[in-house]
Amino acid sequence: MLPEAVIQCVTTLKQAGYPAYLVGGCVRDILLGHEPQDFDVATSAPPAVVQQLFPRVIPTGLPFGTVTVMLSLPIEVTTFRSDGRYKDGRHPAEIKFATDIETDLARRDFTINAMAWDPLTGTLIDPWGGQADLKAGLIRAVGDPAERFSEDGLRLLRAVRFSSQLKFDIEPNTRSALSQEASRLACVAKERIGQELTMLLLGEAVLPALRLLVDLGLLKYIIPELLKGQGMEQSRLHREDVLGHNLRTCSLTPPLLPLRLAGLLHDVGKPGKFQDGPHGRMFPGHASRSAALVPPILARLRYSRKLIKQVTILVENHMFFWRPDHGLAPLRRLAAQVGWDNFPLEIELIKADRMSIWGDSKRANIRELEAAARQIMAEHPPLSPAELALKSEDLMKALGLEPGPLVGKIRQYLLEAVWEDPALNAPEQLLALARKQIDYHRQDSTQLVGKK
Repeated sequence: MLPEAVIQCVTTLKQAGYPAYLVGGCVRDILLGHEPQDFDVATSAPPAVVQQLFPRVIPTGLPFGTVTVMLSLPIEVTTFRSDGRYKDGRHPAEIKFATDIETDLARRDFTINAMAWDPLTGTLIDPWGGQADLKAGLIRAVGDPAERFSEDGLRLLRAVRFSSQLKFDIEPNTRSALSQEASRLACVAKERIGQELTMLLLGEAVLPALRLLVDLGLLKYIIPELLKGQGMEQSRLHREDVLGHNLRTCSLTPPLLPLRLAGLLHDVGKPGKFQDGPHGRMFPGHASRSAALVPPILARLRYSRKLIKQVTILVENHMFFWRPDHGLAPLRRLAAQVGWDNFPLEIELIKADRMSIWGDSKRANIRELEAAARQIMAEHPPLSPAELALKSEDLMKALGLEPGPLVGKIRQYLLEAVWEDPALNAPEQLLALARKQIDYHRQDSTQLVGKK
């Protein structure tokens, strides 16, 4: 069922004497049985006429014949056009308005996006065989693939992104042109590349799509740092080189952007940290090295500071290792290290990393980690001294202490004790522990004793 605003927009244009069709991704999604995220309309009406026909119109792209009609939802309306020579590998230097929809469809990127549908009559206009390619599961360029990619370098990445989202193959001639024209991606704005990469990473077929980026020579224009791991063998536990392991780990995480990025980059620092050992290659300190590489890589692709910080934390802590005989204290410390928002994501990254190495052979170990993490989240232990049941003022008053480093050391000691045994997080018990600690400090004020 189409939104009423879409029907209203098309009806208004047609009643004024101008053919109007839904075009692009919304037609593709409707034919696939998916709910469109937005709606684009193509019409013979010039932008000035569209502005007269609707009470509220935003001139979002007048140089290209595009305005946004504001009804109960925004609808982008573009006048039929043909594109001239592309001046910057992204935008046409000139456009010419057209009177027929077929001319407009000929300028589009892929056949599955080059269909027009009249929602009032149900007529589908499909001069490039897009519906057949949808049924066959193919990404095929409209007309000459090399020409399409030379017009707009972002289409190179869009092809692979659609293959990830739709689980489609890329038609052979289109694939060949992708490889031949790969260098055009170097001229595309990094922000646009980051936007396409996001959609690619969240697709269902992310692993084949990432491998396509490597095989077609596109990855070096996106995250060239990853290619340093290509062909780099690891320990005997690993079945893939460093690059392959990064790609697989990414694909094994849930489809959340921080996780997919963390999975992709979690071992990006390994090539700078390898050394040969008795059991094969080792990479001491690679988690910190990988975490250090995350901010410049993601900033280059114009990701937000908040996301960059989150991915950095996940990568920094992905080497956490746990067995049931370790008890729950290490997991509480991990939660304190990464924070509650990141703790479940960190567990997912650790799981994906291990599954990429072990496959299903150690599924039981993964289940034990999941169960322990659920227990930690359910008990919600304090992660900082400020969250302890004994407040700082009460501690100082009871022990006759002045504010200073000693108070901080005692409170940290109490927190560590609670991580070992959450039942200790009661004012009376914490105060008793603190008194014992003060007695030790009176004997040697320069040293804190170990845990109780």
